[in-house]
Amino acid sequence: MDVYEFENSICELIKIEEIDKAIELTEVELLKIPKNDFHKIIGRNLFHLIDDANEFLNAVFEKSTEEIVNVKSIYCEMNGFTINPDLWFVMGMSFTFCNDLTDTDWLADYDYFFEMALVIEGYEDLQKIYEDYVQNEKWEYEDSAELCAIIITLRLLELFRETYKRFKDKSEWTKIPVFVTSHDSELIFKTK
Repeated sequence: MDVYEFENSICELIKIEEIDKAIELTEVELLKIPKNDFHKIIGRNLFHLIDDANEFLNAVFEKSTEEIVNVKSIYCEMNGFTINPDLWFVMGMSFTFCNDLTDTDWLADYDYFFEMALVIEGYEDLQKIYEDYVQNEKWEYEDSAELCAIIITLRLLELFRETYKRFKDKSEWTKIPVFVTSHDSELIFKTK
């Protein structure tokens, strides 16, 4: 299996907002590999963080409007979690413009960087698994580690999708597009 090609096929599902299908297919792919610690991701969402994600996005939006006029979009990115097992978190940036996803280079040109982060809680056991994987160079689990990382990113996208659904028309940030991904991932979800 070529994980890179597989991730590209998952990107196509994200473009048509089929996050659930993408999770299902990636979990099935991971289950084809002999069971190891990375299989602990299967079936585990981040829905317990929906209220925290809403608070975070409200704070990003409010602070952004204090610093820049006319916020047009927000970008949220999870840190490079596979190589930073100590703390998994999401950073928020905002823009006075909004482009599409045909070329994502514009996401690096934010107008405001929010100083606080949304800490991802509930996957601490996976953080330890990635730490062990890297420190002890368990490269024989590379495909499992990469598929698990795809699922973690998809679960992040799912979290923001569900947060958007729950707080649509209740929170100011839902009135503008929010783009979500993890560091160095092509899997990008856009609300709205």
